[in-house]
Amino acid sequence: MTALTMPRPGQCKWTEGDSGNYTFPCTNSNEGGSYCAYHRTIVYETPEQRKARASQTKFVPYNRRLAA
Repeated sequence: MTALTMPRPGQCKWTEGDSGNYTFPCTNSNEGGSYCAYHRTIVYETPEQRKARASQTKFVPYNRRLAA
């Protein structure tokens, strides 16, 4: 196993690879967060996006009859 190379301060922390054997291929600036603007759109979900996804996969409970 090769030694891990951590990203430079201010560099995007987008990782690729397996656990314990990964790299930080993105060299873009993290712009005040953990990820660059492009990778932030992949990682983070806005509340509006979350609500839209939840309404598409809304759980409908199955009514069961209990034996008495």
